[in-house]
Amino acid sequence: MISVLLFISSFISSFILSFRHAAIFGFVLYQVIYFFNPQNRWWGSSVPDLGYSFFSVAFMGVILLLNWSEGKKNKLSQLPSFRWFYFFTLVYSAVYVWSILPSYHMDAVIPLIKGAIILSIAFKLCTTYKAIDYMLYGYVIGSAYLGYYIFQVGRNSGDRVEGIGMVDSPDANGVAAALAPAAVACLFYFWRNTLIKFKLPFVVAGAFIVNALALINSRGAMLGVAAGGAYFMWRLFFAPVQRKYQKLTVIFIVLAGLSSLIYVVDQSTIERIYSISQESTVDESRETGATRMVFWAAAWDMAKDNPLGLGRGGFEINAPLYIPSHVDTGRSRNRAVHSSWFEALSEAGYLGFFTFVMIVITSFVMLKKAKAELVAPEFLNDYFKVVCIESMLISYLVAMTFLNRMRSEIFLWSILFIACAYNIYYLRKLHLTQKQ
Repeated sequence: MISVLLFISSFISSFILSFRHAAIFGFVLYQVIYFFNPQNRWWGSSVPDLGYSFFSVAFMGVILLLNWSEGKKNKLSQLPSFRWFYFFTLVYSAVYVWSILPSYHMDAVIPLIKGAIILSIAFKLCTTYKAIDYMLYGYVIGSAYLGYYIFQVGRNSGDRVEGIGMVDSPDANGVAAALAPAAVACLFYFWRNTLIKFKLPFVVAGAFIVNALALINSRGAMLGVAAGGAYFMWRLFFAPVQRKYQKLTVIFIVLAGLSSLIYVVDQSTIERIYSISQESTVDESRETGATRMVFWAAAWDMAKDNPLGLGRGGFEINAPLYIPSHVDTGRSRNRAVHSSWFEALSEAGYLGFFTFVMIVITSFVMLKKAKAELVAPEFLNDYFKVVCIESMLISYLVAMTFLNRMRSEIFLWSILFIACAYNIYYLRKLHLTQKQ
């Protein structure tokens, strides 16, 4: 019942706020639906069986039309990462012609095209620096709910949690990767807010998210949180502009975070983390984490023979031909490549891989330019908001290095957050007028 009430209240409030407060709440509604995923939850039968995602996207389009006078000021052509993303979508679509499994590949092309449309509309709706906060709030709220849902379900598959994913992330590892950047966002908002009543919601949200990561036991997501969180705290500690007692606050947050792990980390989680260092070499007699490096080497060999890519599922079909026969790959020889980078290489070829890498590189360049506009005491919170978004991207990039998440919603959202920050703070410099 709580889940139903949370979903309905979030749905209605996002709908109303889109008209009364800010157009970007149309995208927040899409975020909420993504994480709640009512069609695949045990409580889904208690709400009307509607096409919620389609409704939210159509609603975003209507809101954009109603706010076109502001939305048209956001120029998609001025975003380097979006230009590369559109080109990647074109390249990946073209692979359909020679893909090894055309219909299966098309099932991936359609969501990618939809993603390009949704990101474009959402970018147009983001017209203020507060709109970036609202998108991050939507991400944290959705992640916190999923953390709460995972807490309810508990470990239902050995030392892991299964069957709790979203539409594009049905498996536990994909869910953990989606949650990892949200933990970094909670760190930022805990630091930014000075009053306890504003800090507390992010403490609760962070607790549910970190607890979910511990229950899922995904090593890639753990590394992602560690990398993104460490980078954010490092930037806070050595920032060129600091608020009073900032370094002491960083030390307190680190100590408090480490202390809280005592309550969420159990023996199986510790063993899972410890296994990262123990599985650094390939064991040919059994599958380990290091076996993925064999898959990555196979992807390189596969790309040499198929420079234009094989399309979705191409690696899985051809894996037995490229993975050495003496290497144990578990129950099947037809394995996924387990890395978004090599997923791009094997599915879209050298050109697709290059384009995918350029999306990431240009995103970091855009972040650097946005931060350069905010190096002043009066823009301290905005500066670290951009650093937070950068840390979130780092967190997800680390996690997706060990998973096939090249087309995932959260990766696209990360690109969106960066594009909005770049537009608001660098291209339009709206912080200069809005702060006044």
